[in-house]
Amino acid sequence: MNGHYYRTNWIRTACWFFVCISFAANAHAAVSLKAAAAARVVNPTRPAVTIGHRVMKRFDNVYADLRVQAFVVEDADGKQIVWMGCDFCLVRAVVVDRIKSQIERRFGIPPEAVCINSSHTHSAPPLTVWEAVQPDHFDQKYSGRVIDEAVAVVGAAISRLQPARVRYVTDRCQVGINRRLGRSGSVRMLPNPDGVVDHRVQVVVAESVETGKLIGVAVKYACHPVTVVNLGLGSDYPGYMRKIFEERHPGAVAVFLQGCGGDVRIRVVNEDMTGWISGSFAAAERFGRELADAVDRSLESQGEPLTGPLNYAASEISLPVKVRSAEEYAAAASRNDAFTGTWGTKFSDMLEAGQSIPNEIPFRLQSFQFGRGDAAFNVVALDGEVLTEYGFKIEERLGTRDAIVLSYSNGVVSYIPTKQALLEGGYETTAYQWYRLPGPFDVKVEAMIVNEAVRLAKEEVD
Repeated sequence: MNGHYYRTNWIRTACWFFVCISFAANAHAAVSLKAAAAARVVNPTRPAVTIGHRVMKRFDNVYADLRVQAFVVEDADGKQIVWMGCDFCLVRAVVVDRIKSQIERRFGIPPEAVCINSSHTHSAPPLTVWEAVQPDHFDQKYSGRVIDEAVAVVGAAISRLQPARVRYVTDRCQVGINRRLGRSGSVRMLPNPDGVVDHRVQVVVAESVETGKLIGVAVKYACHPVTVVNLGLGSDYPGYMRKIFEERHPGAVAVFLQGCGGDVRIRVVNEDMTGWISGSFAAAERFGRELADAVDRSLESQGEPLTGPLNYAASEISLPVKVRSAEEYAAAASRNDAFTGTWGTKFSDMLEAGQSIPNEIPFRLQSFQFGRGDAAFNVVALDGEVLTEYGFKIEERLGTRDAIVLSYSNGVVSYIPTKQALLEGGYETTAYQWYRLPGPFDVKVEAMIVNEAVRLAKEEVD
C-alpha cells in the first residue's frame, strides 16, 4: 500500500517537474528575442518634384512627414533581422544595394537579413535620375542624405534593443479597393468592388519584457498610397496612420510595410463606385485613421507569440519577357512623350548600336522565419509591384499558418502581373514600358515566383 502511494506520488512529482521545465522553456523561448524600432524624418529642405503621376511642379509643403524607419529583432544567438520602411514611390535596386552594403559594413548585418520596403507614396521625390521625368528633377544631394539616414536609423534601433515579447496579430480594414474592372472585353483601371483585395492588417508587435510597454509595431497593409498625388510632399495614408498611432502610444514607433497591392487602390470613389474622385489631405488622414484603428484593435488580441531562432534567406531569379520587334520600338520612339516614347527610344538606340535586347530580367526574393518546423512563422518579401493574388497563393502553398507577404521590397523592377492578368490585359500588364523593360512578361512568371518564394521559405523550415 505504502509502496503504491510513494510510486504514485513520485510519478506525479516527476510529471509536474517536466511540466514546469516545459513551461519554463516555453517562457524562455517567448522572451528570447530582443526588439527595437526607430524612425528618421527625411523631408526635403528645398522645393522638390514628386515622382507620382508625372507631376512637373515643385512643392515646398509637406503634408505628412516622409520617413525612413527600422524594425529590428535579435535572437538569443545574436542574429539580427531588419525590416526597413521607406516613404518613397520606389527604392531601386541600386539604392537598396548602397544602403545594405553600408549597414553590413557598420553593423555586421548581412544584406539578406535586411528588407528595404517602399511604401509607394506618390508624393515623394525620386531617389535616382532614372525615376525623374527630367534630369533636373533629381537631387543627388537629397538622395545621398536619404541613404545616410536609412543607415543611421538602423543604428538607432540597434542601440535601443531590449528583451521583448514579440507577437503576430491581425485585424481588417476597408481602405483599399481592387482597380481592375473587366468591361467590354478589356480591363480598365476602375473601381471593382468584387475584385480581389487583401483587407487584412497584419502586425508584428514588440513589447518590453521589463515594463510591458509597447516598443513598436510593423504594420503590413496592401494598397496604393495615391490619395494625394499632386498637392504636396508627403507619405499619404501610411504617414497619417503612423502619426495617429504614435500619438496614442507615446514612445512607440510604427513602421509601415507595403504588401501585395499592385492592383489595389485607395478607396477614393464616387457614391456608386463606378469611378474615382479627387483625393485630399482630409481623405488621406481619414484612411490613415481607419488603418490606425485596425492596428489598435489588433493589439487587443493575444495573437500568436513569435520566438527564435531567427533565420533568413534571399535569392534572385530571371523572369522571361517577350522582346518586341524593331518596328514596334521605332514606332514608340516616334512618340514624343516621357512614357512610351522614352521606352521605344531606349531599345531602338540599343538595336542601332548593335546591342542585343535582353529577354529576361532579374527578380529578387527574400524570406524571414521565426522559430522552426511547423510552428515557424514566415515573412516573404518580393521585388516589384506585385498583384494581390500572389500573396494568397504563396501563403496557401506554404500550408502552415498565416504568413506576411510583402512586395515593393529590395527594388521595384516593374509591375508583376499574375498569369490571368497577363491574359486579360490592362494597365499592370503594359506598365513595363514605364519601367523600361524590353516587353511584357511571359505567363510563366507567376509559377516561377510562387515556386521560388515557397522553396526559399520551406528551405528554412526544413
